[in-house]
Amino acid sequence: MNTIILKLIMAILVLSSIVISNVTYASNSLEIVAYNKALKKAIRLYKNNEFEQALPQLELFARRGDKMSQYIVGTMYLNAQGTEQDLLKSYAWLSVANEQKSEVWEKPLIMLQEKLPKDYLVNLISEGDKYLELYGAKSQRLKCKNVRELGSKKPTYRCKKMEVKNGHYYVDDEQSLALID
Repeated sequence: MNTIILKLIMAILVLSSIVISNVTYASNSLEIVAYNKALKKAIRLYKNNEFEQALPQLELFARRGDKMSQYIVGTMYLNAQGTEQDLLKSYAWLSVANEQKSEVWEKPLIMLQEKLPKDYLVNLISEGDKYLELYGAKSQRLKCKNVRELGSKKPTYRCKKMEVKNGHYYVDDEQSLALID
C-alpha cells in the first residue's frame, strides 16, 4: 500500500515539473519567424532614417542579445540618432556587440577609448560590464563560433541565437526590461 502511494506521489511530482517547465518555456520563447520579421522591420526603420521609431524596437532586440541591434543602438547613442547623445549607453552597447569580434564594429569603441578621459572611461567600462552580464551571449543563450564567409580565407567570429525548441528562440523580455538607466 505504501509503495503505491509513493509511486503516485512520484508520478504527480514528475507531471507537475513538466507542466511548470512548459509554462516557463512558453513565456521565454518566441517563434523564429515572428522574431525575424520584427527584427527586419526595426532595421528597415533605421535604414529609412526613422530613428525615433527604430530606437525602442532595436533596443528590445539588443536586450534580447541580437548583435547587429546592439551595434546599431550603440552607434545611435553615439551619433544622437533618435535620442540625445549618451556616451555611457553607446559604450555599453558597443561593448556587448563586440562579443562578435568585428573589426568594423570595434572602431567606434576604440575611438571612444582614445578620445575620452581615463577617469570617465572607468565608468564606461563598468557600465559595459553590466550590459555584458545582462545582454551578452551567455545570458541571452547565443552560440558564438568562427565561421568562414564565402570567398574569404579568414574565419569570422559570429554569434547567433540558439533554438530552444523547434522553431523558437529563447527570449527573456522580463530580464530585457531591466535596461540600465
